[in-house]
Amino acid sequence: MSKLIEIQNQFCSNYDRKKFCGFDMEVTEAPTKPLIHQTARFLFFMKGHGRLIVDDIEYEIKPYTLVAIMPWEITKISAVEEPLQNYRIVYNSEVTNNIIKTLYNTDNEILDIIDSITKHPVVYCNSDEANQIRYILRDIRSEVGMESFMEETNEEEMGNIFVISKVIELIVIFKRVMNKSQMEGRRLEKSDDKNQMLKYIYSHASEKLTLNRMSDLFYMSESAISKYIQDTTGLTFNDLLNEIRIEKAITFLMYTDLTLNEIAAITGYVDASHISKVFASRIGTTPNEYRKIYRKMNRIVKEKERQLSYEIITYIHNNFDQEDMNVASVASRFQLSIVELNRILITQVEKNFDDLINVLRINKACELLLSTDEAIADIAIEIGYNNTKTFSRNFMKIKNMTPGVFRKSIALQEK
Repeated sequence: MSKLIEIQNQFCSNYDRKKFCGFDMEVTEAPTKPLIHQTARFLFFMKGHGRLIVDDIEYEIKPYTLVAIMPWEITKISAVEEPLQNYRIVYNSEVTNNIIKTLYNTDNEILDIIDSITKHPVVYCNSDEANQIRYILRDIRSEVGMESFMEETNEEEMGNIFVISKVIELIVIFKRVMNKSQMEGRRLEKSDDKNQMLKYIYSHASEKLTLNRMSDLFYMSESAISKYIQDTTGLTFNDLLNEIRIEKAITFLMYTDLTLNEIAAITGYVDASHISKVFASRIGTTPNEYRKIYRKMNRIVKEKERQLSYEIITYIHNNFDQEDMNVASVASRFQLSIVELNRILITQVEKNFDDLINVLRINKACELLLSTDEAIADIAIEIGYNNTKTFSRNFMKIKNMTPGVFRKSIALQEK
């Protein structure tokens, strides 16, 4: 029996690719098949009772239930006791999350939107909160129209900014309700960590992902991972990776002035030629032609600041293993104060300089512990620490075990 799961397209609207946000109403009278969502969405249930599964966790659905689904999550309605009626808002999460983090991180505070919503994707609103959501949905519909009715709307001045502000309002309400009363779902008996695989690939698509690396992370053979991805999505591992990378590239083409080489670098491609070849094969046109066709939308990202951010992050990724790497030298290199440097890093990667360096070094140490027989003291020096004590302290902080125990634990599991 085929386990293939339908993948929804990456656009917010089925008939207008330029739209930042799509709006529609749905009625569900019977359980549905699983769906993989390439684009973030909110579902606000007004009527009915049933159950919804989000990545192997089952939640009750009742009136005033608000569901937040992030890219590459798998969902299905598992039971319908009374017909379900809900509004659906599909939006570009890459742009929205960057705007929220830019506004929120004024005091170097860390906000991990995707992680917190992924852990608690379903909240139950009271009548006052439901009314607030209704007003937001009404405003969004008036701006973008209803998909199923193909409603025509006039393009108002700064319309995209208006819609983005409404989506952010919805995210704020979701977070406030979640913090007030976090509701847990029921983990299915046959659940495992494989359903986290698609989200992991999405989150790390810009890196050099290989089946070998996935095998180490998920403790599965390369053939088992390939089979799971093929059975679930109908795509090979490489095709899925390209699908996700192209989806991210489309966002940069539409909303930024980054060059094709810069987009290639931050989406995991070798260079402009490489991304052009894959893009043309997948989309049917070159990236530059695509940009000309679809970039009438308002520019949202501050290009110079964004470009500087990528230059800093790239520099740190390429040099984290140098012993003399420190926050003062990097800030001086880019003519920034230490406060400004940390603010940029927290906005983009949600970690300050010291935390980012330690994560990069410890991740590299894990690779060396698994793939070599080097002494722990030698690994500490190789990844940039000046002594074993500092290395072990940071390893324990991030992995909750010593390097020696990590090496033995992984070897034992593989055995």
